[in-house]
Amino acid sequence: MLRAMGKGRPTLAGVLVLSLALGAAAGPALPPLPAGVASLAFSDFFAPIGRRGLEYSEQLLSLDGRRVRILGFMVQQEAALPGRFLFAPRPLALHESEYGLADDLPAATLLVEAPADAGRMLPFTPGPLLLTGTLRLGNREEPDGRVSTVRLVLDPPSISGSQR
Repeated sequence: MLRAMGKGRPTLAGVLVLSLALGAAAGPALPPLPAGVASLAFSDFFAPIGRRGLEYSEQLLSLDGRRVRILGFMVQQEAALPGRFLFAPRPLALHESEYGLADDLPAATLLVEAPADAGRMLPFTPGPLLLTGTLRLGNREEPDGRVSTVRLVLDPPSISGSQR
């Protein structure tokens, strides 16, 4: 899905940029879920904290390998990786040159992979983003040394109006 709403901001494959009114009591009005896509929220990532610490929720585990849609914010990074970015429940900025991997990211942060943009740096896109892709769980060391545990592989861009 490739659609942009805003003032000429760059778009990312599989990203729908939403313009939300701050302080909206009812929350954002999202477009209907596409067929075969489950809704996921950052609050769904973990079960209540117990003796073993954070554990994936049953809902998150059940969505591993399935297409999901999630609303959140692109994390502004100084040292982002090509074709990837961090995605969080609120606007955040990382200063890797000062703090390295010692950051204050919430536990419910995911790594987004954009296969259609694998070799290029993705521009930071401020504001809420609605992403659709395939959810992947499990520890994986990334090229920058960060270990990702929850990843979203974005759907390829759709080309509206063309038939192949």
